[in-house]
This record gives sequence, C-alpha cells and structure tokens, in this order.
Amino acid sequence: MDDILKQLAEIKTELRKPFPTRDINKICEDFRTEFLNISDEVDFYEDFRYYCVNIAGTLSYILDDKINQIPQGQIDMLYKSFFEYYNQYEFLEDRIANYNHFFQEYKTYEQARKLLLQLLSNNHYPLKRQNLYTKINLTFEK
Repeated sequence: MDDILKQLAEIKTELRKPFPTRDINKICEDFRTEFLNISDEVDFYEDFRYYCVNIAGTLSYILDDKINQIPQGQIDMLYKSFFEYYNQYEFLEDRIANYNHFFQEYKTYEQARKLLLQLLSNNHYPLKRQNLYTKINLTFEK
C-alpha cells in the first residue's frame, strides 16, 4: 500500500501539467465528421476534462487523508477507462498516439486511475491508518 501511495504522490505533480487543449482542438478538427455523426451535443473536450477531474479529485481525497469521504459515484467511475466510460469515442482510441500531448496526459491519468483502483480495491477501503504525510515521508503543498 505504501508503494502505491508513493507512486500516486509522484503522479500528482504530473497531473498539474497544462491541459492538452491544443491537441483536443486538433482531434476535434481532424475527426469533425466522426464527431458530427455521433451527435451535435458531443463535447469531447468537456468529457475528457470531466474524466480527468474525477481522477484528480479522487487522488486529492486520498492524498489529503480523506479516503472515507470519497463519493461512491466518483469511485464507480474509476472502474472504466475513458474509452469504456465514453464509448462513443472508441473510434479514437487507436489514433490518440498521434497527438503527443493528449496521449501523454491520457496515459498519466490512466496510470493514476489504475493505482487508485488498486488502492481502493485491495481491502484498504476505508483505510484506517496514520496521517498519510508522515507515513510516506513526503511533503506536499496543501
């Protein structure tokens, strides 16, 4: 468990990088026809942002030692990758590597999601432990 917490703490700084807006705009431009075929109301940018916010928010709960306060719906969302949760975008899954900034963000959030799931599903929920900051000997900005 401590190893997972340490990895999550390291990922936290990676999640602070600028959002891949330019790549998302390029994806929307390159796949305009596909997006229009799905629905006029599809908003790839907002869907990806919401997905990332859910992961980052869950990570914040854990790193702030508030694991017992994570809403169940937030945890439930972690069980699916972005393309499983938003299956209307499946046509993009094999093509996102062409958009480097987006792809790197996607991989980082996926790594965080999987670590969070591992932590939450290894009979550690709810965690009863000492303060996270002293346990893994790291200093965090609050």
